[in-house]
Amino acid sequence: MSSAQNLHSAPAIPAPQAAAMGSNSVADPIQRSSECLRFATGEWLIDESWRDAVPGGRRRPQYRRRLYFQNSAVAPCESMGEIAAGGIHATIPAARPLLLRSGERCVIVLDHYVFQRWQRPHGPYWYGVTTLPFGAAAFFLRNYLRQRDADAARGDGLSLPDVPYAFGHVDIERNVLVTSRQHDDPRFPQFLVYSAPDYGTAWQFDAERSRRVNGIR
Repeated sequence: MSSAQNLHSAPAIPAPQAAAMGSNSVADPIQRSSECLRFATGEWLIDESWRDAVPGGRRRPQYRRRLYFQNSAVAPCESMGEIAAGGIHATIPAARPLLLRSGERCVIVLDHYVFQRWQRPHGPYWYGVTTLPFGAAAFFLRNYLRQRDADAARGDGLSLPDVPYAFGHVDIERNVLVTSRQHDDPRFPQFLVYSAPDYGTAWQFDAERSRRVNGIR
């Protein structure tokens, strides 16, 4: 596990590409800024944020954020993808990101985002998920709740944003991600487990492991 630290010097992020202008296109970004954070082992995490404006002012500007990774200050910059503009802390250090490695395998945890770095023939690809329930976990939670709450059993369903889960643990070698309940409501399981048959394939909700870790028969 690698902790992160701020430095005054940082690698430069790629120059933005100008957007093509059309009837539904977005204008060139405005108010662009970036923040760089260096892990103790020398890798960089870069958070770029900007505001888009639509030609003609048909709607209010939209704030966007994109993450980048670099193995070193001189290594190629790898796009990790966009995240919700208000989805994490205002600054990267406040989110206290984690860099986890096992051999050539690499995982970055940033608040409720978990990213895996997959090696592909054309270069590294970053796969990301959130720790909020996704996939078949929604059905598992609804069934779990209905067995423990009579009112919920008579209702129309479950509002998933009301059952937040945070990062708990990742086993890189076994391709297993565990998320942990963030609240004290005993109607919901403490853990949700996701797994994949091989590294480089997407995590899927693992009902069997989730039942086992929560002591459900």
